[in-house]
Amino acid sequence: MTSGEIAGHFQKTWKDYDAWYDAHPALYRTELAALKTAVTRRGRGLEIGVGTGRFAEPLGVRFGLDPSPGMLGLAKSRGIHVVRGFGEALPFKAASFDLVLIVFVLEFVDDLEGFLKEAARVLRSGGTLVTGLIDKDSAWGRHFHSSSKARRFFHPPAPRELIGILEHAGFELNGSWQALFGPPPDLARAERPRPGFGQGGFVVLRAVKPRTGRVDTR
Repeated sequence: MTSGEIAGHFQKTWKDYDAWYDAHPALYRTELAALKTAVTRRGRGLEIGVGTGRFAEPLGVRFGLDPSPGMLGLAKSRGIHVVRGFGEALPFKAASFDLVLIVFVLEFVDDLEGFLKEAARVLRSGGTLVTGLIDKDSAWGRHFHSSSKARRFFHPPAPRELIGILEHAGFELNGSWQALFGPPPDLARAERPRPGFGQGGFVVLRAVKPRTGRVDTR
């Protein structure tokens, strides 16, 4: 699948995407709590694949990039400075941001290392990358793979696989958290995140771009 096909899907379904969060408040609060645990660095932040701004706004990330005009319209209404584009070719100068956030996007990316190297390029030395994704080997991973409207595009990496890719892309792992311990398709009440991964369906990884600024280009 091309990034254009995936963008086309979300452009058609952006209203349903945003409404999902209102229909699943405990799930949303649980995912947001895990991300808040990881997002400790402030400064100039960018969310790649900002969607409708559901995570960027409460996390204080002021810039957002997405290929869907519909998504960007809602994100803009939530106070995000939006730019239309793709994560594979970010329209920003090198070392432009202190924080890059990527949530529910890596599940749909074919060239993960290239995608993450581009994220590393726009981060300043010492900057932080925070990723949030569904663990494909969890009950939630199996649920989304079988029931999501975007399931034909859905191919998330395993957390350990992603850690290796992050290291090849020039990052150093700085922490991991997990949530969604209850069974799908919903939660009756919000959960608190726990360190690590392997039990929860939602995994958050925090990585740092070393202050040397070197990125592996092999």
